Amino acid sequence: MDTAPGPGNDVFDFDGDYGEGYEALARQVIPGYRTFFPMFTAIIEPDLPPHGRVLVVGAGTGIELIALKRARPDLRLHGVDPSEQMLRIAERRVADAGLESGVSYQLGYTRDVPPTPRFDAATLINVLHFVPDNGAKAALLHDIARRLRPGAVFVLFDLHGDPGSEEHERYMPAWRRYWRIRGMTQEEIAAFDERIRHGIHFAPPGRVLELARDAGFTDPQRFFKGMLYGGWTFRRAGG
Repeated sequence: MDTAPGPGNDVFDFDGDYGEGYEALARQVIPGYRTFFPMFTAIIEPDLPPHGRVLVVGAGTGIELIALKRARPDLRLHGVDPSEQMLRIAERRVADAGLESGVSYQLGYTRDVPPTPRFDAATLINVLHFVPDNGAKAALLHDIARRLRPGAVFVLFDLHGDPGSEEHERYMPAWRRYWRIRGMTQEEIAAFDERIRHGIHFAPPGRVLELARDAGFTDPQRFFKGMLYGGWTFRRAGG
């Protein structure tokens, strides 16, 4: 993830037990998780120039670094994450896959990444929903936009929704049932549900698009929807 210390982050401790077990949990609870990474890679691959530079925000366990390098070994990837544990996991997994050439890592936040040279693409996957919509979501998206060249492609994948809306109240219970079907015990479901209540900052799809537009992104193309998860590509406005 790429969030500054604040409300909700203590609930999802990526340097503790939650971070250590994140990959297994993500495969269990996120619809389409196993196929999403090769999917977005296939979509954006034609937009990536030879030896293109890609900023991976919230490098996490390294799964998107691996997906991108397997598809395009020539790419130069820079993964940034404020969790030392998650970066260690990512670095180890990328090395184990034999894909470490051209991959760099930075402990910190997007705002800590040098603004030049600009990147040819960026990804923000399973990060924005941890960030409060009190100016922090907007700041993160602006930080990403400032590090991209005009016309660069941006991939955003996130939980989204409007608690209390008809759509949210239909899919939230269905998502809980999905956890059970995927093997969670009732105790695990209750604990994870409590984490979501206190640590996730939902925003409706329209708000997500508004925040992205205000940050300097255009041409939103939605390519994934799975219950409360959505995926878009954008272009960095040029000039």
